Amino acid sequence: MVHIMNGDAVAEKLRRWAGEPRLIIWHDVLHEGPVVAGLGLEELTALRSAWLAGEGYESGKLEERDRQMRRLVARDSLWFWFEDDLYDQLQLLQALHFVWAEGLTASPHFLVDIPRDLAVEKMAGLAAGKARVTPGMLELGARAWEMFTQGRAGELLGWDLTALPHLRAAVERLLEHGPGDDNRVRRTIVQLLRGGGKTAGQLFGEYQKTEERPFLGDTTFFWYLERMGPRVFKDAAGIWRLLPDS
Repeated sequence: MVHIMNGDAVAEKLRRWAGEPRLIIWHDVLHEGPVVAGLGLEELTALRSAWLAGEGYESGKLEERDRQMRRLVARDSLWFWFEDDLYDQLQLLQALHFVWAEGLTASPHFLVDIPRDLAVEKMAGLAAGKARVTPGMLELGARAWEMFTQGRAGELLGWDLTALPHLRAAVERLLEHGPGDDNRVRRTIVQLLRGGGKTAGQLFGEYQKTEERPFLGDTTFFWYLERMGPRVFKDAAGIWRLLPDS
């Protein structure tokens, strides 16, 4: 079997629980930067890697992920380990789209619904409660991915999304996360700074508490901070502050 998950932390727990399983880590922050409809996995990776590198993210891991997908998944069962938040759900959609588009349905595939406080000692129970990926789940994931890449994610709220139970909440949060300055993350940062200056770490901790399903890692949050200007700035002591309203 091949295990697919969102990041290194989950992968490390899987290694500790299952020895040395075959792992594919998705890595990409798909709610940021460009996505283009109609591209295959490697074509979109080329676009994503160029953008990620330009924005200071680590990007080379995506190409290795794609090589592993081509090498490992064709004749084996896949286990998808994902959380309920926007970050994970977009990755799950892309992974399901790949399986659907490539016709990789000969082996059974499974979805493991994992909590954010995932602990190694809980993994056996989570694995036992896995759900088999049905044709309906695969098709919904593939179609939802296509709608996302076409910029039509909002239309998904009119669909029956019950086959993927966390998708509706993820789409609703995505619609608050537009590419412009007026998105929820930026508004929240400004609001948090109205009470006075804070370190980046303090801001991140307070921001996480504002999300019902936290989906930004610290790297992406700090990326936001660096691009907030001109009203938000870091002083000589490394404290982030908000210029008063003029």
